Amino acid sequence: MPLIVDCYNVLYAPMPASLAGLDEAGLCRALARSVWRGQRVVVVCDGLVKPHGPDVSPVEGVELRYSGRGRSADDVIVELVDADSAPRRLTVVSSDRQVQKAARRRRCRVVSSEDFIRALAATPGAKHHGADDRRPLTPLSEQEVTRWLKRFGVDGADDKPEDRPWWED
Repeated sequence: MPLIVDCYNVLYAPMPASLAGLDEAGLCRALARSVWRGQRVVVVCDGLVKPHGPDVSPVEGVELRYSGRGRSADDVIVELVDADSAPRRLTVVSSDRQVQKAARRRRCRVVSSEDFIRALAATPGAKHHGADDRRPLTPLSEQEVTRWLKRFGVDGADDKPEDRPWWED
């Protein structure tokens, strides 16, 4: 089922800790690792590309689209819904009432941003680890920790409690 996402509506919804710090690119990556992978996904953002922001999706299978000057993401989403030849198979993610009304008029499935974020957070593999992290986080082995401590000249055996900064207590 194709998915159309109101990007900033989703990014400004209450966010669980596992998705904290999500931005446009992070949302695209989370969607590509979620239950929606392999489906047509369009993430629609308001306005123009932000400075240093992605102008295209960082992952295949998720299209990142900006509304441009003088148009809103809501306008673009309504146009996508109206232009679709099989709107009943679309899922539209937005908490905007006008977008929801337009989607329901064409009999699309409508999901609020809050419900969508909860579903995305519950999807294995969709967790957000940071804008540039594409690999799962794994703890270092004791050997790796020792190697890094030596590399940075840190010798934990000589630390006395009074020599440590307050944040290490």
